[in-house]
Amino acid sequence: MSWQHLRTGKTLQQRLAQFQGHLAELNAPRSGLEPGRIRRVFPRNFVKINHQLFIPLSLNSIRVFNVPRTQRGIRVGIRTTFPSRNAFRNIRLVGVGLNYIEVQGKGRVPSRILFPLSSVESIYRPRKRTLKRKGACIRRR
Repeated sequence: MSWQHLRTGKTLQQRLAQFQGHLAELNAPRSGLEPGRIRRVFPRNFVKINHQLFIPLSLNSIRVFNVPRTQRGIRVGIRTTFPSRNAFRNIRLVGVGLNYIEVQGKGRVPSRILFPLSSVESIYRPRKRTLKRKGACIRRR
């Protein structure tokens, strides 16, 4: 399966504009996690969360909650420029924009994680795990 059908042709600002009013969690380089609601997305550089302005392209990631799950997408692993302890080694890529990628978050609460391309080091296909049973290797799908 090819990732090319996941292209959106949108910028990070345009995608965040679709999430206005949603609860979001920003992962910033030197300040940790900043939770809040997306109040306003400005056309060029800023997004207003609670009463602060942030520059989305300077963030490590933006997790947006209450977004319905999707079955489209492909399983990938993502290496980030910030320490993530292999949290994204097997995750579903659901969108590729002009300056961001979008993955479906894991867990009970449906969410999406938007990564600016500046915080992504590489994207790779995860290996299939093998199970050893009585001397034979069985590939898991």
